[in-house]
Amino acid sequence: MRACKIPGGVAPTGGGIAMSELSEEERVQRTTALIDGLEQIAKRYEEHVFLAWEDPVIFGGGHFVLYPEENSMSRFAIEEQYADTDWSDDDRVATSWTWISETRVRQPDGDYPWVPLARGEVKPGEYTQLLELAEAWAKNTNDLAVREQALTADSMTAPGVERPGGERTFLT
Repeated sequence: MRACKIPGGVAPTGGGIAMSELSEEERVQRTTALIDGLEQIAKRYEEHVFLAWEDPVIFGGGHFVLYPEENSMSRFAIEEQYADTDWSDDDRVATSWTWISETRVRQPDGDYPWVPLARGEVKPGEYTQLLELAEAWAKNTNDLAVREQALTADSMTAPGVERPGGERTFLT
């Protein structure tokens, strides 16, 4: 896996099987395994994370994008890379995948563009590393949402919630 370091984010690096060493059938199997793995991750964290299949040309993220369920201020996007073709070819087979972890950051003009935190490229022989990165992102996103829920008002302190036994004071 090749990765680049971006201010505010660090991406792991490593080696892998070169695309030319894999047959088309092996690349298809790895792509299927990647998609199955991403769907399992989305199911594991479904309360706070969902997987979207997107058009990277229109939406700019990737082909497979994990988002927080509660908002769209961050995402983990995976884009298929091809040799000698593009995404519009129905018979295309990915030769590698690029990934990017992004968040929206408010600008002085009020706009919220996507800002990369970390990114890299994964060879098909190393698709499990990509799943590990996606899993870590989903787990972190899930854990943040769980902590945020723990800090929200409960039924005893939420305004407008009827409680049995009348009003409560510090003495009761």
